Amino acid sequence: MQYHGMNYSIVEAVKQLLTPLNYLRIQYAQRRLFNIIIPLLIATLLLSGLLVLPKPINIFGNNGLISVITGFIQILVGFYIAALAAVATFQKEGLDSLLAGEGATLLVQRKEIKKNIQLTRRKFVCYLFGYLAFLGIALYFIGSISNLISESLKVAIPVSCFFITKWFFVFCYLFASSNLIITTLLGLHYLTDRIHRP
Repeated sequence: MQYHGMNYSIVEAVKQLLTPLNYLRIQYAQRRLFNIIIPLLIATLLLSGLLVLPKPINIFGNNGLISVITGFIQILVGFYIAALAAVATFQKEGLDSLLAGEGATLLVQRKEIKKNIQLTRRKFVCYLFGYLAFLGIALYFIGSISNLISESLKVAIPVSCFFITKWFFVFCYLFASSNLIITTLLGLHYLTDRIHRP
């Protein structure tokens, strides 16, 4: 029983740590457009541009593409956490009202009962900036680690395999980074306009 109890507590702890990812489960208008379609188009265009450049640019290393992106993300993470704290504590009439239009819903489980809840403006924006902070931290560490191990992987695995792995990783990283930027712009839209509407 103690073993099962320990497993249960570990699962619950992991769920709590991954709470910001609940943003991806929120159902709202144009969800797929912002989370998948636009980032996918941007990542595809960027990757195509990188592959057809007459003079290849560095991907890894101190002055490589991944390093530039991680440096930019490092700055943004502080902004996300500050924005999350501000929205969570800001007192404004209407901030705790439901989102206008079709609104946003999230499937939650309370005491083994699942139900869809309507999100308020505050809760939606908190989920949004929590997700951005989580994704930013993840991208920073993934990018930094990839810079550290890229040379070792180049030596350890066959050239053809490294080529495919490298560009697949770059595409995934560009997609996640594009998702970060698009979601940031969506968050700025809510902070500058939507939450101030009656």
